[in-house]
Amino acid sequence: MTKILTILLVFIGIGAFGQNVQIDTLNLKKSERFKELQSEKMNYPLIRTGNKEIDSFINFDLKNKFTSNEYPTESIDSTLIKWAGDQIIHLDFNVTYNQNGILSLNVSAEGCGAYCSYWTEYFNYSTVTGNSLDISEIIDISGEFKTSIFKDKETQFKKQKIELKEMLNDSEAELDQSTYEWALEYYENCENSFDLKSFSIYPDYIEINKSCHLPNAIKNLTPILTLKYKNAEIKEYLKIKN
Repeated sequence: MTKILTILLVFIGIGAFGQNVQIDTLNLKKSERFKELQSEKMNYPLIRTGNKEIDSFINFDLKNKFTSNEYPTESIDSTLIKWAGDQIIHLDFNVTYNQNGILSLNVSAEGCGAYCSYWTEYFNYSTVTGNSLDISEIIDISGEFKTSIFKDKETQFKKQKIELKEMLNDSEAELDQSTYEWALEYYENCENSFDLKSFSIYPDYIEINKSCHLPNAIKNLTPILTLKYKNAEIKEYLKIKN
C-alpha cells in the first residue's frame, strides 16, 4: 500500500516566540499493521527559518540523526515513509526553546517488532547558521560546573540503585537476585557511558538527559536520569541570553 505524507502548517515560532522561525508538522499515515496499537500522533517536525540553505542544513541533519542515517541522501518525506514503514506506532515532537537564534526540540517515537520500545532524542540548532549546537556552546562546562553535573549524575544513579535494591528486598516486587544483578550491570554501564550530548533548552532552565536501554525482559526496571538547572542558579555559566 502506498504511504501518504501530509503536511500540516503549524505556526509555532512567529507569534509564540517572537521570531521568524516556524515549525511545520509532517503527518504520517498510520500503519495498517498496528491499527489497534497505533497512536493518533504520527507527527514529525519540519523547520522553516526563512532561509532555504539553513532549513536544508537543519532538516537533513535532524532527519539523518533521528533515523540513524538509514537513507542519508533521500528526501525527508521519502526517508520517513521508508523508515517508519510498518514498525512505528507513535511519532511526535516538542519544541522547548525557540528564541535568540536557537532552537531546541525533542522527537519521540515508539516502534514495534517482536517487542515495542519507546525513545526520545534531543536536538539543538542555531537558526542563524543551521549548525547543531553542543552543550558547551550553551553553558560553560570547562570547570567546576561540569564537575557539579557529574556529581549530580552520581547522586541520581545512586538513588536509582537504592530503589532497585529495595525492590530486591521487597517480596511483593518479585525481583530475584539474578535479575537484580543483571539489571545492576546495565545500570553501571549506563552510568559509565554518561555524557552531555542529550540536553534540552527551556526558557528558564537547562535539562540534561541520559537514556538507559535495558533488555525487554527487564525494561520495567529502566532507570531515569534527568538533571535540571535553572537559569537563575547557573547564570554565571550561561552563554545564551535569558
